[in-house]
Order: sequence, then structure tokens, then C-alpha cells
Amino acid sequence: MLIAGIFFAGLLAYALLSRFLDARGVTPQIVALALGILIGIAVAGTAEVLIDVEVLHLAGEAALILCLFVDAARIHVPALRGTAGLPVRLLAIGLPLTVIAGTLVGVVALPGIDLLSAFVLAALVAPTDAALGAIVVSSPKVPLRIRQALNVESGLNDGLVTPLVLVAVAVGASTDGGAATGWIADAAAEIGLGVVAGVVVGAGGAILLRVALQRGWSVPGSHWIVAPALAFVAWTVAHALGGNIFIAAFVAGLATTATFGEVPDDLLEFGEVGSELLGLAVFFMFGILVPTLGPFEPAVIVFALLALTVVRMGPVAVSLVRTGLTPATVAFMGWFGPRGLASIVLALVAIGDGGEGPPPFPPIVVTAVALTVLLSVVLHGLTAVPAVDAYARRLRDLPEGAPELDAAADLPVRGLARAKRRGTQAGVPDASPITPNG
Repeated sequence: MLIAGIFFAGLLAYALLSRFLDARGVTPQIVALALGILIGIAVAGTAEVLIDVEVLHLAGEAALILCLFVDAARIHVPALRGTAGLPVRLLAIGLPLTVIAGTLVGVVALPGIDLLSAFVLAALVAPTDAALGAIVVSSPKVPLRIRQALNVESGLNDGLVTPLVLVAVAVGASTDGGAATGWIADAAAEIGLGVVAGVVVGAGGAILLRVALQRGWSVPGSHWIVAPALAFVAWTVAHALGGNIFIAAFVAGLATTATFGEVPDDLLEFGEVGSELLGLAVFFMFGILVPTLGPFEPAVIVFALLALTVVRMGPVAVSLVRTGLTPATVAFMGWFGPRGLASIVLALVAIGDGGEGPPPFPPIVVTAVALTVLLSVVLHGLTAVPAVDAYARRLRDLPEGAPELDAAADLPVRGLARAKRRGTQAGVPDASPITPNG
């Protein structure tokens, strides 16, 4: 209870001093992580650390499921048409190149790591987390087109990376004693059943929601329940079918908005806030475990630094070729690819649940992911404010028809609730009345 009390006291301190902390780039994730590391140093080697691993796994799963569902449900495809060029480039070109580059860097930088382990490591550190640099996707100083591209990328890349991690885990498990080709059936079944669960829950839930709203069965005060309920029903159905719970949550979000139409923020905001709070708990518990992973080898430090720079920025630059964006914009978008919740949770999935048999991947995979996330939380958090200000100064010299200033869809994606609470809506519209399309 003492440890939990310290965590919530830290959150209270951040809330009371948030104006001063935000202005200096001190995010709630940095506060939670720092508190966790201090406690981890104090209790290193005790049974409490072992207990926290189990709690971390459960809290991480819940946070990521909420995050995946809400992020996917916010992507209204018709509104995105015509302005999706940048996020499509980042996801279709930048993301695969990031995984490839990360794999090559892992093989070269980390001694003794095999190709499969390097691949899963690259996939684990590829998804970005907009929550770690919220000002970047909410500040009116950043052109709408740029911040929406980063926001949509962050909202979808964790769901796209999950199947890669599942396939790699299935391959790793098969090489540790499974059938030589059994991983194909295992991975396909887990992914396919997760998709089925997501489609059934998302589409079915949207239909029921549409009927309830049209017939006046649902009152506005109950709408906050919708997103968490659908996300965790998808989790339950996927688990019962033997499908992947993360893919189910992600697909459920997509199916919900595809069936219902644009989902108003009133239905999703509590899911986002719940994901944020659980995410902070994950960072806190992750911090408690960090001292047990160090000291970090020089090779791991090199990999983490390269993962946050060359491995991210190079593919982003390639994906943005011939867009007309200035070098300053390309560098800005390349740098702000913070790693966070998805990397931690998917790493727990990759190393297994501690059951019989050794984990399918060497310990260096876990330490490399941990250090990459640790550095990202601090570096991306502290550099967000000065980088936005510096980028805004560079924008003053842009000509009137610069690509950065092109029109973009005002999509209510990740960070909307946070932006509203801080009073920096950054062009994001207020929630519309709850009226199903069609």
C-alpha cells in the first residue's frame, strides 16, 4: 500500500504543479518513471519487485487494450480521405523500413543476437506513443497537417506492429521444441481469431449502440462506459476463442467506427483517460524494475540511441521524399517518434509469462527495449517544448503555399482529451452531438 500511495501522491504533485512542469517538458510519464526508479533502487532484490512484474503485465494489457480500441475508433476514414498522404507514407513506408533498419542495427550492434531476436526487438521499439510528447500533437504552433500525421501514425502503428511480434514469438516458440512449421498455424489462428472477435464485438456493439440511441434507450450520462466495455468485451471474446486480445481490441475499434460512423468524443474520452492512468501505473512499475535490468552494456546503450535517432529518422526521411516538406519539418517529424506503452507491453508478451521452458528470446532483447523506452520518455519529454518553439520559428520563413500549411482533416485522435483538459485544443473540434450516421 505504501508504494501505491507514493504513486498517487506523485500524480497529485504533478497535477498541482503541472503548469510549471509542462512548461519545462516534465511530463507525467517522467514523474511516474522517476518515482518508480527511486522505489526500485530502494527495494531491489526483494519479493515486492517480483509481485510487480505480474501486476505490470495485467495493467499493461488493460492500458494497451483501451489505447488500441480508442485510437482505432477515432480514425474516421471518410474524414481522412484526401488528407491521408503523410500518415499513409509514415505507416506504409516508414514503419516497415524502421523495422528493417532496427533489425540490421540490432544484428550489428548487439553481440551474439540472432536474426529473429533482432527482428522482434526492432518490432518492439518501432511503435510510437504520442502521449510522451503531447504538446507536439496539440500545440497550435505546429501546423495541423504535421501534428495530425504524427497523431494518426501513433494511433495505428502499434496495432500494425502487433501481428509482427506475434509471428516472431510463434517462430521463436517453434524453434524451442515446437513443430518446424507449427508456428504458421499458431500465428495465423491467433491473428485470425483476434480479427474475428474484434469484428463481431465492434460491429455488433455499434449496431446495438445505434439502436439504443435512435430509440432513446441510452442517456448521455452513461456514454462514458461504452469504450471500456467494448474494448474489454473484445478482450474476453478473443481470449475465449484463443485469439490475440490486442488485435481484437484494435479491430473492434476499427469495426465500431466503420459500422457506427464517426464516433463522438463523449463515447471515447473516458477510455482514453483510463488508458492514460493505467499507462502511468505501467511506467511507474516499469521504473521499479529498471534497477534490476542495469547496469546496461555499452552495446545496449548504442542500440537504444540509434533506435531513437537513425533507425527512426532515416525511414521517416525516406517516406517523406517528394512531399515538398522542408528539412526542418522532416527532422521534426523524425525526432518525435517516442517509444512507450506498446513497447513495454509487447515486450512482456514476447518474453512469455514465466511458465515452463526458457523464454524464446535472449535477455538482451528486454534490456534493449527497456533502455530505449527509458531514454525516450526522458529525451522526448524534455525536448518537446523547445523543439516545438524552435520549429515554430522556422515556420515563419515558409512561403504561403508551403506543403506544411496544406489543409488537413481535423481528426479527433489520440491526445484530444488531454488537449481539452489543458485548454490547448489546437484546432481540434468540440465533440459533436451523438447521432449515428446513416
